[in-house]
Amino acid sequence: MSNSVEHVRDLARQVAEIANSEWMGSIRRLWARHNNLEKVERPPVLCRPAGGVWAQLVPQDTLVSSDPLHRSIENTLRQQLYHATVLQDDWVIEPWVDVPAVPLGEDRPMMWGVNVDVIVTDTVSDHGKSFAFKPEIKEEEDIEKLRVPDWHVDEQATQEKYQKAGELLDGILDVRIQYCRLGHGSAPAYWGAYLRGLEQMMYDAMDRPEWLHRFISFITNAELQNIKGLEAAGHLDRNDNGMLGHCDGLPQPDFDGEHVRLEDMWGGGDSQEFDMVSPAMWDEFLLSHQLPILKLYGLTSYGCCENLHGKFEILKAKVPNLRRVSSSPWSPLEYMAEQAGRDYVIQVRPMPSDVLLKFDEDDMRRDITEKMEIAGAGIMDFCLQDIETVDDRPETLPLWTHIAQEIGAEMYNR
Repeated sequence: MSNSVEHVRDLARQVAEIANSEWMGSIRRLWARHNNLEKVERPPVLCRPAGGVWAQLVPQDTLVSSDPLHRSIENTLRQQLYHATVLQDDWVIEPWVDVPAVPLGEDRPMMWGVNVDVIVTDTVSDHGKSFAFKPEIKEEEDIEKLRVPDWHVDEQATQEKYQKAGELLDGILDVRIQYCRLGHGSAPAYWGAYLRGLEQMMYDAMDRPEWLHRFISFITNAELQNIKGLEAAGHLDRNDNGMLGHCDGLPQPDFDGEHVRLEDMWGGGDSQEFDMVSPAMWDEFLLSHQLPILKLYGLTSYGCCENLHGKFEILKAKVPNLRRVSSSPWSPLEYMAEQAGRDYVIQVRPMPSDVLLKFDEDDMRRDITEKMEIAGAGIMDFCLQDIETVDDRPETLPLWTHIAQEIGAEMYNR
């Protein structure tokens, strides 16, 4: 047995011990009660570094494995342990490792029949670059070039990958196959921006609205074919687990214990690419196309980094299974809390630059306290994400996590 294999197995044993611990069980129960709209002892707290930051926290040159699959699993296990031992947030560590399925046919960039590409622009940091979209749907007639991405997977290659991961982990952790490709309710806006261009879609809403509806409908229908195909093939997994999934409402009461249906799962969507349009235009050109996807799921969450001012009330009226909504740094928290009441969970996201670039503990405390006061009696959790750098001060992340947990416990049930 190679040293790298034993190294990964040792990491897996550490993760398994944490995943099966009473401490992790208490975090799962915290999330389940919280997502059931119960006012728990404190708001759950998440700290979610982005890829560039993980490269600083778990440097790639410290990984031992050379085999690509082994290296990917090693990296995942190291990140899980960082959450548990350093960040100590409410990230739920489960006793398994997810391995992506191998798609059949063209994968990105040619999965839509045209080349999905970007233009890399200026360097932002040592760990990443900014980019601009490089759309291929330039003229209205170019829509005819699009094809629906194939939801099928290469079963043999996927099974070989599954078995290889299982041999590596040697029964210490389970292995699950991930089959999703397009992004659920986020697909229409996300892929629309890549295929057509972000600004161009905004012009299309004014200049060629009927064509834009046709374009977004094509992406929506592609996602529907994908997820319904996966459901029929038995390729869906329960997702009422993890930090945002635990709850008592899923799966459905008639779930047979084996065949997971869309209605047994959480769905989700966001509208970051349509942030700059009015609520009415967002409703017409995006939400109307997302609804056929969102309504298939048992429960739904909505939102990411966009401003949902003026949109939350529309979501409440039109998404019958809505349970969680993101309140980004650009959404007025007073409005979000008023709209949510005690009927929806709002995930409150502090401004990451304020936390990470000032490195001021007093500011962190004031910010969390102010947000708790504004949210009042609402059901809320905290999530620090879009973290692109720690400015060589990784200690900022566990400090913020501790402050959010401490103040949350002090103020949540006043």
